[in-house]
Amino acid sequence: MTTNRQDRRPHIDWSLRPRGAVSATVQGALGLAAAAVAGDLAGVHPMIGGAATAAGAVATVLRSAHLAHPPGALLYRLMCTLGAGGWITYTLASGELWSQGTWAALGIGALTAGVLSPLGSVRRGRALPGRSLVLTRTARVGQEWEARVYRCCRLRVQVTQVQEWPTGTGYDVHVELPGGGATRAQIAAAADALAADAQLPEGCGVEVSPGEHRGAAILRVATVNRLHEAIPYPADYRTRSILDPVPIGEYRDGSTAAVLLRESSALITGQKGSGKTTLLHALTAGVGLCRDAIVWHIDLNGGGMSQPWLHPWLEGRTDRPAVDWAAGTPEDALDLAAAALRIAKARKRYTRALKVERNVSLMPVSPSLPEIVVVVDEGAEALSPMTRDPVLRRLRETIEEIQRIGRNEAVNVIVSSLRATQDMISPNVRKQSAVRVGMYVQDDEELAFLFGWNKGLSAADLPTKGCGFVQDGQATPRPFKGYAVQPADIVEAAAAIARSRPELDEAAAEVAGEAYATRHERMRSMFGDEPHGEIGRGDEAPAAAVEVPRPRLSVIHGGRAQQPAPAVNLAAAAEWPDLHEVAAAARTPRLAVAAEWPDLTPGRTADAPTQASAGLRLAAADERPALDAPTEQIPDILARVLEVFAAAGDDRMHSEALAAALGTTPVELAAALRPYGVSTLPNPFERGGRRARGYALADVEAAAARHAAD
Repeated sequence: MTTNRQDRRPHIDWSLRPRGAVSATVQGALGLAAAAVAGDLAGVHPMIGGAATAAGAVATVLRSAHLAHPPGALLYRLMCTLGAGGWITYTLASGELWSQGTWAALGIGALTAGVLSPLGSVRRGRALPGRSLVLTRTARVGQEWEARVYRCCRLRVQVTQVQEWPTGTGYDVHVELPGGGATRAQIAAAADALAADAQLPEGCGVEVSPGEHRGAAILRVATVNRLHEAIPYPADYRTRSILDPVPIGEYRDGSTAAVLLRESSALITGQKGSGKTTLLHALTAGVGLCRDAIVWHIDLNGGGMSQPWLHPWLEGRTDRPAVDWAAGTPEDALDLAAAALRIAKARKRYTRALKVERNVSLMPVSPSLPEIVVVVDEGAEALSPMTRDPVLRRLRETIEEIQRIGRNEAVNVIVSSLRATQDMISPNVRKQSAVRVGMYVQDDEELAFLFGWNKGLSAADLPTKGCGFVQDGQATPRPFKGYAVQPADIVEAAAAIARSRPELDEAAAEVAGEAYATRHERMRSMFGDEPHGEIGRGDEAPAAAVEVPRPRLSVIHGGRAQQPAPAVNLAAAAEWPDLHEVAAAARTPRLAVAAEWPDLTPGRTADAPTQASAGLRLAAADERPALDAPTEQIPDILARVLEVFAAAGDDRMHSEALAAALGTTPVELAAALRPYGVSTLPNPFERGGRRARGYALADVEAAAARHAAD
């Protein structure tokens, strides 16, 4: 009990810190008197006192400016400094330190300073470290925003800092919320009212963002409308990672607007001509430049999004397209989506050991295991819940399932649509999209459909096309201006992407199936300059066709019937050129554009002999494969394939190389060989420095032997 009583005894504070006007006045007077006595005894020259007074006055002005003292406080402190310095300089110069008049002057000066001390008091919290030249205006701006927030929100906030933007186009106002349950949402809901109260220019507004803690907020105030300016796409084509944010434009303060897409699906909405497709171009470039991601396109809007990205490849400038797979028809889009879904499910199995090895629950992406980002342009065509088309309905269901299960396995979707309403986009698509971008609209309700109500968003903050609000996760939607991606930018970026992007991992390519292996020919047909379905380039009449019925080369989905395909146009063997002339093309690691392929299917006149009457003229006996049966008993397509293999001197050939040597396409070739039990090898192999799927000589010989035996 004794110890407790001793603990409760008051302790005397012997520190010299002033505790009020009286103590400060007394301490100041005693300190000044002590300095005068010491100077008199030491014989200090009066000039030293004057120099000290001048230095003290300068220091007072600088400190008051740094702490944003009001003019009255600055004047009071300056007069105190000059008065004290003048008194001590006078005593040193006159030598009358011990006279009554000298000490009376000190007493009167100290008393006056104490009485006027309220003039020197300042309100704390107005400092802006490092910006001493604008501190007086800063204090005034802070007071104005305190009053403005109270008028618009009925909240008595305290402004702790005002910071100018480096661009000089606005400033940040840091505020502390009052107690009693006030939240940032109350200020965010009144953002439009705050902008109107501040009389900001058109296109400028107030953004409310989180502060240092839950009871603080940052008001980003734009004073110059930068969203009117066109922002060119940065010509920086260095590789990056999908783990990093993908840049799409700039915010009002000049900082980069970027979104994270490793684990997130994205939804982009906006009226016609708002800049959605341009934003998709920026996203395609950003993802395509990643060393650990590839882009797939679903473009059911006439190819406007995909064609610029395929242009260098279609023109023969690059070995492969920048977009790994582009689908331009509903059936091909369904094949693409179904392949992506199968890959997502398969990766759950074949990446299990990798996750255990890395001790991570999220599948690690890399150049050998890239993320797949499926970009869907004009999602209303593919994702509308109102559609009755069975293919489109199945496509919508598949994409929604990818959104639900593909996050961990790095298969994500970016969808664009005119509106976020239920007749355009399923609610599931919107709910599963962590990244949301609302491009230029004229009605506030369009933004509310996407971001939710009571967000304080206004279409007035989007002054022109190309502007939008972007939200990444739980962050507050912020206005930004998207990059103005031009066709020349796309072509340049596409060439860079084609050189650096990864290939789909072998396991995923195998799961994707024949539809993925034969995608390039369909892409050439759909997005190239030739009419769809045209194979040859000759001007003469087509040769007699051998009708070989085949199923459509795509993954069969439940409830969708297969469609018959056109026949294979194979000319008479007697009119084909020497295969040795095209063997070099078959061995070439890179195919040229279609215009440079040799024409191996010349036209025939009406009285030309039929294939049956002409017979098959095979190569020399020492060049053709050894078969137990006479060659006349071998189907012409198998005989010609064996000729190409013999001329090439190889036991395996890529599909495109073999089809080029035969004057047809990989799709038509696969259709012709399938009835005889010949198909591509299950795994890609390398020829001439290129890795792709193809055929084996042994499979063709076995099929020829089986047919001859029958």
